[in-house]
Amino acid sequence: MKNKLRQKILQKRKEMSEEVRQKESSRIIDILCSSERYQKADTIFTYISMGEEVNTYQLIEQAWRDGKKVAVPVAKLKGRMYFVTISSFLELKKSRFGVMEPEKGEDEEVTPGERDFFLVPGSVFDKKGNRYGYGGGYYDRFFQQYPDIYKIAVAFSFQIMEDDLQVDAYDIPVDCIVTEKGVIGGCNDECFS
Repeated sequence: MKNKLRQKILQKRKEMSEEVRQKESSRIIDILCSSERYQKADTIFTYISMGEEVNTYQLIEQAWRDGKKVAVPVAKLKGRMYFVTISSFLELKKSRFGVMEPEKGEDEEVTPGERDFFLVPGSVFDKKGNRYGYGGGYYDRFFQQYPDIYKIAVAFSFQIMEDDLQVDAYDIPVDCIVTEKGVIGGCNDECFS
């Protein structure tokens, strides 16, 4: 069930035209950057988008223009993930997992603070913030270490299901989801205008 739904939604995302994907990504990034949470953050923790995902390169470029630090994930074997800062896209190389990440060790790890902005990827969501990732469980394990992170997901509106997702006890929901149509869940008033 979980995998079938994930495949169906990822296929739909694949079928989006590049023009629509970029337009909707830009709208999502505009909503994120106009939020109070973004404005107050010192560091933007974000994933590096790949393929058909919401384009996070625009967010990273805006964060640099705004004088913020940008931290991106490095994934290791056995589900270990940590974040390091980057100041240029030239620092990114394709990893053995096929994702773009910097070649930096754990000695350069940065950890999220209460005021930081933390973006989460995913394939399918429900309106309660439950998410299906891509099957690796990296983010769920990371959130167990840092339970107080305010988790913001980005997705295209068709990735949000009306019905609740079937999740396991170890699946950690996000606090809000930003789509091209606006913000779902979370404390909209406090963080998003």
